[in-house]
Amino acid sequence: MENRSSGGWKFFALLFGALLAGIAALYVYKQHNPDYDPWEQPWENSSSPIDLGLEKEEKEEKDAPAAEA
Repeated sequence: MENRSSGGWKFFALLFGALLAGIAALYVYKQHNPDYDPWEQPWENSSSPIDLGLEKEEKEEKDAPAAEA
């Protein structure tokens, strides 16, 4: 009877091992392919969460001469 019940822990051990291996593989993948590239140039299509404010400065420069005139 012990042979019949011994397969249960093997199943859960293999399931846990596969889950752990999947998490480790995802971690390694994210390390090699980051969503955010800190060395990306600002004129490229940026994935940066930092707003450089370039569009706002251009709009202010266009609005400023109209407001002064």
